[in-house]
Amino acid sequence: MVESNTAGVVVVGVQPGQAHDVVGVAAAVAERFSARLVCVVIDPALLSTGFRADGSEIIEPIDPDTADSDPQQLPDEDVRVIQELAAARLVDVEVAFRVGDPGRALAAVAEERDAVMIVVGSQTGRRRVTELLNGSVAAHLTHQQHRPVLVVPHDPVGATVVRPSDAP
Repeated sequence: MVESNTAGVVVVGVQPGQAHDVVGVAAAVAERFSARLVCVVIDPALLSTGFRADGSEIIEPIDPDTADSDPQQLPDEDVRVIQELAAARLVDVEVAFRVGDPGRALAAVAEERDAVMIVVGSQTGRRRVTELLNGSVAAHLTHQQHRPVLVVPHDPVGATVVRPSDAP
């Protein structure tokens, strides 16, 4: 984590394997706003059902036949990329984990942190079809809350991407 004077927070939704695309843009935005970056990983297969007396969250799988109630984690490579991108922009970064509906989870984190903006990536492949059927996270966010939402295209046509590990 890089220490800096910050004036706000940029919340970014991060999916495994897409950290570079969306976090690279979000880190640039955070630098521009002199803001901290909060990368949020959301496991939509799990649901928060409340809190225990000790304050810990009760997490249950949506599918009752699934025994796993541990939220999805980011691969070490994605965590490394996030840290490199934040360090390159001299922004402070935090990775947070949530469960449930991605749009609602991102909006909740943005509200908790009083974010200046929410950044999300576009979907690819099979996820794009699901998005068309169920509605996109970006569309949900833009219609359900008051913060600006920036949608970052995943692997846009004609774009040349230089990854931190490729730089001299």
